[in-house]
Amino acid sequence: MAKKKTIGVNPLDSLIPRNSATISNSRNSQTSAGFDDEDEKQAKTVKERLTVHLPVDLIERVKNVVYWTPGLTLASLAEEAFAETVAAMEKKRGEPYPPRKENLKGGRPMK
Repeated sequence: MAKKKTIGVNPLDSLIPRNSATISNSRNSQTSAGFDDEDEKQAKTVKERLTVHLPVDLIERVKNVVYWTPGLTLASLAEEAFAETVAAMEKKRGEPYPPRKENLKGGRPMK
């Protein structure tokens, strides 16, 4: 037997889009409503999870920075730190690093 909905129509459906077509249409209307192409690029950035192990004292310092900085997130701080560090390393090297020939190997590094 099918479960009966108790509320009928969800009142939030008019505020929060439920499918990708609605999301796409809302993005198009936002672009025409004064958002620039930079906002559109940021909305389309594909992201992936990266898990790293860090010293506990560093993690605590990072969390303190995020806590006391309004609008800052752990992800945005990590993204900014990685981008700045990679840019500095590439500048020191004089050119970007070439693409990897294979995926990185997980686990402890072999000596």
